Amino acid sequence: MIRVLVVDDHPIVLSGLSALVESDDGLELVAAARRAADALALTERPEITPPDIALLDLQLPDGDGITLGADLKRRWPALRVVVFTMHADDRSVTRSLGSGLDGYLLKDSDPDDVLAAIHSAARGTLVLGRGAQAAVVAAAAAAPPPAALAALDSRDLEILELLVQGLPTSQVAARLFLAPKTIRNRVSVMLDKLAVATRDEAIALGRAAGLGKAK
Repeated sequence: MIRVLVVDDHPIVLSGLSALVESDDGLELVAAARRAADALALTERPEITPPDIALLDLQLPDGDGITLGADLKRRWPALRVVVFTMHADDRSVTRSLGSGLDGYLLKDSDPDDVLAAIHSAARGTLVLGRGAQAAVVAAAAAAPPPAALAALDSRDLEILELLVQGLPTSQVAARLFLAPKTIRNRVSVMLDKLAVATRDEAIALGRAAGLGKAK
């Protein structure tokens, strides 16, 4: 059972999101709060079982969801935090992820997508809604890449070069005389080395570093 904390200052949103959580047999609503202070107070109550996931609104009457999320993770180290908001501006998305939070989801998401995101976050997957994905890729492309690419070995760079050129996994494998499964496994490790969540973000970093250009 995945335990969930919901924090939102709008009563209707708080009620609806709480009901959505309770509608899923695999989720348990631990608590619902409208203020950052109320959410933090829960960490001082020994009768409260620490939640696995917190869904936090970005804008709260007494603070913001990003700061609150970081504070909650310090008090509940195993907690995973997903920002749940109407705003998908690049700064908020990158600040959330830079603060160590675990996802960014928009309030116009379908209910099934919200439930799927909660389950994914609980498994340790970084959750990014549609607008958030675009913001992260844009930020990755604009960021200075050399330090990140320095973590890659020569084979990683070969694979990333071909991905930037637009080749699918099967063609990358054929070019390098490797099995497609090997390529997929190496790409997964590469994402960890680059500290990004998706192949698109890795490709954006590679492109910003000058990979994929005609030689």
